[in-house]
Amino acid sequence: MKIIRYYRALWNSMIGLILLLIAGFLVIVLAEFGIISERETSYAGLPDYDYVADIRSLKAEGKLSEALEMARYVVRQGDMPGHEQAQLLALELESELSSLWGRAWRVANGFIKGSGNSIEELSGGIASDLIVWGDIRDLFKQGYYRITGQETDPLIVVLAGVGLLTEVVDAADWAPAVLKAFRKTGALSRQLADYIINAGKQSVKVGKLDGALKTVFTNLRGVIDHVGLARTAAILKHVDTPADLGALTKVARKNADAAYFTVKNGGREGLDIIKGLGDSEAGIEAMAKAARKGPAGIQWLKRSGSGHKYVLLTRVGARIFKNIRLDRPQQILIELAKKYKYFQTLLWIVTITCLAGAFLAFIRSGWIVFHK
Repeated sequence: MKIIRYYRALWNSMIGLILLLIAGFLVIVLAEFGIISERETSYAGLPDYDYVADIRSLKAEGKLSEALEMARYVVRQGDMPGHEQAQLLALELESELSSLWGRAWRVANGFIKGSGNSIEELSGGIASDLIVWGDIRDLFKQGYYRITGQETDPLIVVLAGVGLLTEVVDAADWAPAVLKAFRKTGALSRQLADYIINAGKQSVKVGKLDGALKTVFTNLRGVIDHVGLARTAAILKHVDTPADLGALTKVARKNADAAYFTVKNGGREGLDIIKGLGDSEAGIEAMAKAARKGPAGIQWLKRSGSGHKYVLLTRVGARIFKNIRLDRPQQILIELAKKYKYFQTLLWIVTITCLAGAFLAFIRSGWIVFHK
């Protein structure tokens, strides 16, 4: 009889646990739905940002390619402020950038001198590194600076050495050349530069590319492939660690505009937002919407309940039910709750019923075990 009683108690405990899990899942769904509703309401109250002044400022600074990409973004949106002005600016920038003599001169200047005042000069400098000339040129220049008592750049020296190394290891790996170009234009943070110097020295010492450094190179290429060289140069200065770059790469691969504008408008705070939100669908959607709002969009993402809190709950739910892929039913329930008002009420009823059922099941299990 005791075995049967314990079996019944165990059965009730299992039922209670199942009901409790269902209730917990529904609580997460309802919490997400409430935060989504709050987030969308606050978002709707923000006006779209007028990027025309920013485009003109970039043009005045000589950052023509970045200005053109920003103008194209406004044009693609279709209904943002300054749409017509952005179209005209895009045409002007395209004309200026496509000027045959101007482009040829900038590319040649970058190839020979390794300078990087424009995207063409950056490209020319990168091209020279890829055929070894640039690495030899930079090593010679840094050696000359040292002999004459001038300040040398240890990062340029290390990257030149790594560049020569990768000519043997992997001729297609142009990351050292890109990083040298970014260093010359002030696009690298001190922390990231220090990391690359240390890892690069180790690579040159053993004659083999360090695994962690190779990951940095791979992620850098991922960002550039999606965001573009000019826009990467504008936001890379906020990247301090390989983890920062990895987080940026994941978002860039899914939505280049979201990655660029989150960091462009938010600086280091924007990168922290990217790390906090990650590359989840909800996070990407939030950053893409914030891009339309300009700097105010960053503040919107930072507010409690509009960004990190929402995605945190999503991640908790996803981790709990990861193995059985409950993220899809979760999103389906949220969409139904958004579409049908009565469905949210139904979810609350089911949740409360499950909680009550779980409570009664556990009470009954205890009563069976301890009642004589």
